[in-house]
Amino acid sequence: MTQAAGNEPATIFLGDDRAAASSWPDYVELTKPRITLMVVITAAIGYAFGSSEVWDWPRFAAMIGGVGLACSGAAALNQVIEWRTDALMKRTANRPIPAGRVAARNGLLLGVLLSIVGVALLAISCNPLSSALCAATVLVYALLYTPMKRKSTLALEIGALPGAMPPVIGYAAAAGAVGEPALMLLAIMYVWQLPHFQAIAWLYREEYARAGLVMLPVIDPSGQRTFRQILMTTMLLIPLGVLPTAMGVSGWTSYGITLACGLLFAAAAVALVFQPSRLRARRLFLTSLIYLPVVFAALLLDRP
Repeated sequence: MTQAAGNEPATIFLGDDRAAASSWPDYVELTKPRITLMVVITAAIGYAFGSSEVWDWPRFAAMIGGVGLACSGAAALNQVIEWRTDALMKRTANRPIPAGRVAARNGLLLGVLLSIVGVALLAISCNPLSSALCAATVLVYALLYTPMKRKSTLALEIGALPGAMPPVIGYAAAAGAVGEPALMLLAIMYVWQLPHFQAIAWLYREEYARAGLVMLPVIDPSGQRTFRQILMTTMLLIPLGVLPTAMGVSGWTSYGITLACGLLFAAAAVALVFQPSRLRARRLFLTSLIYLPVVFAALLLDRP
């Protein structure tokens, strides 16, 4: 149970029969394939850090499949829980469930099945630790973070944790443990999400307010608190980015690349603080999209 937009109580959404016929592209859209692809890539990077000199291709393939399926399932569950809220926002109103192309109960079935199969695949083909971490990630994302978005601004800080878990799951699938490299990747990805999503939330703050989502840009009309948080988190990424070199996890080439990326990201945040505008917020968002793949690639390719 959760709350629908406004004061209307939301049900578990199993009685929504508006979608009489659905196409496969609609079900694929429910799995958020672009986000799933990014999750799989970061999990693969974590696996590379946790693997030995002999690459276990069958285990790697099982890890990719398990993480991909579980992530797809979590995405579908998220849209099932939030379809009434999504219907109130222009950027999400055309998603399969609020648009009436997929019945909510079918989305629920898809999300549960994909999540269970993904977690089971990790348990059978990799190890119990990676499976448990993946299961916890899905549960926190779907059952804690998603409903909390209507309750507290802390939802972002909570939601960033499952968002940062894929490289840890990948590392655990390879090594059967969680080592320092996995924790460093977790820290970088966790902090990166905060300015990334705050920029999105500020750009769409009117829509989020209309949908009843309690986010910092919604309760901070001036944007001052939002921009300060963006600046602090981008500044924190500078030492986090070079920490792997200091810990001997990566080399000096990645040190220079991650430092440069961190400074550029922070510069975009400084520009937004001193001259707030949609253009500068969008530039910061685009900078965030460049930062993460470049930093992770540098760390991966510059391992000792």
